[in-house]
Order: sequence, then C-alpha cells, then structure tokens
Amino acid sequence: MSEQNPPLAQLVLRRLVDIEPGELRSLGWSFLYFFALLASAFVLRPLRDSMGLSGGADRYPWLFTGTLLAMLLVSAPFAWLVTRLPRKHFIPLVYRVSMGCLLVFWAAFEFMPPAATLPASYAFFIWFSVFNLFVVSVFRGFMADIWNFAQAQRLFGFIGLGGTLGALAGSSLSNQLAELIGSTRLIFFSVLLLELAVFAVRRLVALHAIDAAPATTVELPEPVPADVWRGLKLVASMPYLRWIAAYIFLYGLLGTALYFQQGKLVEATMPGRDERTAYFAAIEFWAQLGTILVQLFLTARLMRWFGTTFALVSQPVLALFGALGLAVAMYQAADWAAAGFRIAGLVPELALLACVQIVLRISNFSLAQPAREALYTVVEREVKYKSKSFIDTFVYRLGDSLGAWAVLGLLKLQIVLAGIALLMAPVAALWIHVGRTLGRRQRELTLAR
Repeated sequence: MSEQNPPLAQLVLRRLVDIEPGELRSLGWSFLYFFALLASAFVLRPLRDSMGLSGGADRYPWLFTGTLLAMLLVSAPFAWLVTRLPRKHFIPLVYRVSMGCLLVFWAAFEFMPPAATLPASYAFFIWFSVFNLFVVSVFRGFMADIWNFAQAQRLFGFIGLGGTLGALAGSSLSNQLAELIGSTRLIFFSVLLLELAVFAVRRLVALHAIDAAPATTVELPEPVPADVWRGLKLVASMPYLRWIAAYIFLYGLLGTALYFQQGKLVEATMPGRDERTAYFAAIEFWAQLGTILVQLFLTARLMRWFGTTFALVSQPVLALFGALGLAVAMYQAADWAAAGFRIAGLVPELALLACVQIVLRISNFSLAQPAREALYTVVEREVKYKSKSFIDTFVYRLGDSLGAWAVLGLLKLQIVLAGIALLMAPVAALWIHVGRTLGRRQRELTLAR
C-alpha cells in the first residue's frame, strides 16, 4: 500500500515518530537492519561468554589482552578498506565474511578433535569481541550516510529501539534453545540474521542510490578507530578528555572485575557449556527487557529532572552498593551452601551477582550511555570523534584487560571472592567522584560556549 493511503499501523507509527513524507520505507528498513544485526550478535554473546570459561575463569586476563591486541591489529586495515571500497560492496562484504567465519567456527566445534576445542573456543571469544565492535561501527557509519542531521534527531531514537528489541530477541532465542539444540548450533541463527541485515542494507542502498550519487550525510564521521595516536595525543593534552577517559577506564575495570567473579562462580556451579550459555543468555534477556522499560518510561524524565551528573553517577552508585552486597553474600556463602539454599536454581551469591549485573547493564544502556554521549557535545567536532574513538575502544579495552589481571593477581594472593568484592567498593567510590566531576565540567564548558 502506498504512503498516500497508509494502513492503520502506519498511521499509529506516524503518531509515535515524527516521520515526514518519503521517509517511512527507509525508516522501516533501518529499523529491521539494526534489529537483525543486534539479534545476530546477542544470539552469540552468551555463547562467547560460555566459551571464555572453557579453560577456566583464570584465563580471562589473557583473553581480554588478546582482544585488545586483536582490535588494534584489525582497526587500521579495516579503516583502510572503508576508504577504498564503495559502501554498497563494503558493507555486505563485512557481514558475509563474518558469516563465513561463523561457519568455520561451527565446523571446528563440530568436527575438530577434542584437543583443538580449547584453542577454538578462545579464538571464538576474541573474534566475537572484535566482530561485535566493528559490525556496529559499520551500521552507525551507514546510518550517518543515509540520514541528514535533522532526520537523525527525529528518527534515530526509533531506529535504536529496533536494536534494543533485536538484542532482546537474540538473547531470548539463545536462552530458550541453548540447552535444547546445543549452544554451538546457535551459530546458524546468527548467520541467518546477518543475512537478513544484508538484505535490509541492499534495500537501503537501492532506496538512497548509495554510491550512485553524492550522499547527504549526517555530520558524523564513521566511528572507526583509525588514528589511535592522534586520539591519545588529544586525551593527553585536554583535562576534560582525561576525565572522560578515566570514567570509561573505571567502567571497563569494574565491569570486568564483576565479570571475572561471575565466571568463577559459573565455573564452579555449572559444568556444561549449554547450561552456561543459557545462564548468560538469561542475564542478557532481563537486562535488555529492563532497558526497554526504563527507556520508555523513565530515561527522558530522569535526564530532564536530574541532569547529566545524575545519569553519570547512577551506575557507579549501583556498583558501590552491589559490591558491598556481594561481599556480604560471599562471606555467608559457606553457611548457605551447607543449608542447600538456592535462588531460582542458583547458589545465592551467583543469583545476587546476576542481579547486580542486570541492574548495572540497565543503568548503563538507559542512563549512563546517553550521558556519556552528551559529554562530547561541548568539544569541537574533530576533537570529539578522534578522542571518542580512542576512548571507546582502546581505553575501554585497556580497563577490561587490567581489571581481569587485577582480579587474577588478588586470587593468586589468596584473597577470596568476598574480599575482592569488598575491594571493588573504593574503586566504585572513585568512579562516583569522576562522574560528579565530569558533570560539573560539562556544565562549565556549556556555559562557557
């Protein structure tokens, strides 16, 4: 049916989203593109987390360090390809190569001898961590190519909802099917969803005549980490950027410390890969569902009432209380274990840690992440994108790696998980201080501009 005589669903959509004539089809395909892309990633994210435990949680530091190094190695040739290939060929190529890699991994897990399973699992963990970064980078760059700035302000929120729903659908699919069909067979669902994303890209290429005529672009360069050294120099030279880098570093550090502790508990209580995959998928599902609810009913109101500073400190405050609660729970673990006490089939400390992870992810996606994006509105365009690329990739992954090594070092010193959780509290307090300082600095720079 034409846009001049829209059905009821289109009329309702136009009441919810400020759509102008001629935008509906492109908006629909963009929504589907992001939905399929994140559904494909979140089908496999729990499997990635399960693979990381194949040789025990103590291998996490090496895996995160490998991810950091792989990202640095891949970013330069990736950026080179972006500038050399037409987008209508480059984007499908990236996703088709990813599909080929996924099928190779499936064949490796299915047919390789048991001795090769562990290296393949680690390779999958690192590959997926890098893949997850770059496929979303490709999406954001493509969206910047087909929508102008005014359209982006009106429509990107709805397109983002497609990604959140895709993440919810992918994690739900993984949770329901991991133990039923075997977690490695989830790879086929991811491949099909990536192919759906390619189909949506081709429709958008045709609608917008991509690479056939000069593009109308949003004033957003493609967020590819192509100039690591330039980003480092900018961060080193500007105090405001150093505060942002400190915030992101602590975010990665604490997040990985929690992830490591979760890995130790999952390793001790869940022997099978499929069971572990289902557990990680359940966490992703509830985190995405909570994110949608908060985004729909609370995010705009909380940001309007309390501002950027509140959004920035919300996640570290939750991390502080979560760390203290985990420390208490882990000190009581022996008594609970002796009594056979369980919550939703999980040992109490793992159940509490899962709740902390879910709450922190909801806070991140619905409040902290929008606030972090707002921090860059008070710096110049070139400074913004070169520094942001460096901070969001290298600094974040550096926090990941050092967080994992720190936890391993504490375990080697015979400090138990309860003690590690307690040591996280002052780090969370420092994170709160950095968030408050950033909020104040942003207000000062906004007034100065």
